Amino acid sequence: MRGGRWLPGWLRVPDRGAAEYRFELERAINDGPAAGLSALAVELDLFSAVVGDLRLASRVEVLRETVCVLIENLRQLGGMIHPPVLAEGLGPTCVSVAERYDLRVALDLPEHDLGPQARVRTGLLVADHLRTLEPGTTVRVRVRGRRVVRVRITERRPGSSVRRNLRAVLLCG
Repeated sequence: MRGGRWLPGWLRVPDRGAAEYRFELERAINDGPAAGLSALAVELDLFSAVVGDLRLASRVEVLRETVCVLIENLRQLGGMIHPPVLAEGLGPTCVSVAERYDLRVALDLPEHDLGPQARVRTGLLVADHLRTLEPGTTVRVRVRGRRVVRVRITERRPGSSVRRNLRAVLLCG
């Protein structure tokens, strides 16, 4: 960093502590509030089935639908903090985020599997950046290395012929 700013063209790499914290936070969201709201949705379903008043049953159904929307919002938030698909590997993570944000992604990934720390930190780095791009952006993600992981992301925004290159280096292991 120079003068409190990152050098142009370099991506900010999540450190090991941040990656672990994000995993725990995502887990806490899904195991706590999302699970509790899911149980509440089931209770509301059961209640609406036994209530005799049609207006009350209709209101309970509206509440249940609202709870289901809140559950989905929590899951999306958790997925932004730490994508659950990250456990499946870097490729599935990139594809999942690209599909969600309507990006055109080309992957150039190593033939070998990255170690757990490298996979998670690299996945978070790439996913965080992909989420900042506007829909329709063409992106190429290239990853090389094992202990010293080099990431290069080339992006071209819709309607532009300018390519932007971003880099990161992660020390893993």
